[in-house]
This record gives sequence, structure tokens and C-alpha cells, in this order.
Amino acid sequence: MQQLMAENMIDHYYISIIPTILGKGIRLFGEAEEKILLRLVQVQSSGGIAALLYEKRGEAHDCN
Repeated sequence: MQQLMAENMIDHYYISIIPTILGKGIRLFGEAEEKILLRLVQVQSSGGIAALLYEKRGEAHDCN
């Protein structure tokens, strides 16, 4: 996935939130060279799980 992100080849991100507290954060996408701006398009909820759909917006920016 990181390689596709680095090549700017992903237009939509589907992210599910499962209500479990782990104690420490887990990076979904690892380290990134650039910030990717996203716009929330859709939210669905079922059985306590939230399914989020984001689409890419604007230009990417350096994280440094």
C-alpha cells in the first residue's frame, strides 16, 4: 500500500473503525513522505463498526 501511496495511485480510502482501545496508536499507513489531504465522502455504521469512505483532495504536501 505504501508504494501505491508514494506513486499517488490511490483515489479512495476505505477505513473501518472497530471500537477497541489498544493503549498505543497503530499507524495505518506507516511513515509518509507527504501529507495526503482527504475529504470524507460517506459514513456507515453497523454492529458498532464505523465504515468511512474518504477521497483524495487537493495536492499532497511535504510532512517535514
